Amino acid sequence: MTDIATTLSHFAGWLLLILLAIILVISFILGKLWIDLRATRNKFSQLLNENSSQNVEQMLLEHLKDRQDLRKHLETVDERVTSIERKLQRSKRHVGLVRFDAFPDIGGNQSFTLAVYDDNGDGAIVSSIVGRADNKVYGKNLINGKSDHNLTGEEQQAILMAIQTPTKSAE
Repeated sequence: MTDIATTLSHFAGWLLLILLAIILVISFILGKLWIDLRATRNKFSQLLNENSSQNVEQMLLEHLKDRQDLRKHLETVDERVTSIERKLQRSKRHVGLVRFDAFPDIGGNQSFTLAVYDDNGDGAIVSSIVGRADNKVYGKNLINGKSDHNLTGEEQQAILMAIQTPTKSAE
């Protein structure tokens, strides 16, 4: 035990300097931490200050209420979009028009065939045949893209044009 005491007494000056350096480093770190803690406390007290225009609790409650309102609004919008999409499928938005000369002695492509139908292929074909003395209009229904009546070449061409017509969808 005396050996340790003797060794320590030889290096007492150096040990004191090392301990002093360690104390200074720790004091510097503590000072920095104290300054950071005061800044954080000030910020926190400003957030929770009852005298300020809003405290954190009020802000959180308002945020929660806004989120609930937005969720209700989003559900309403989703329902409306679903309804519109259903109606859009039934809307007659595929259109094909073919103009032609029904008779060789009448020019100008005055006769026409118009095909109009929805996404399911339900709709109608209207044909107008123009002659010198008269005009005849024919209508044929379409169910699933097919008609109960025979279709002329122009009517089939109008259906093909309607199929190829690009539509803006809600997708």
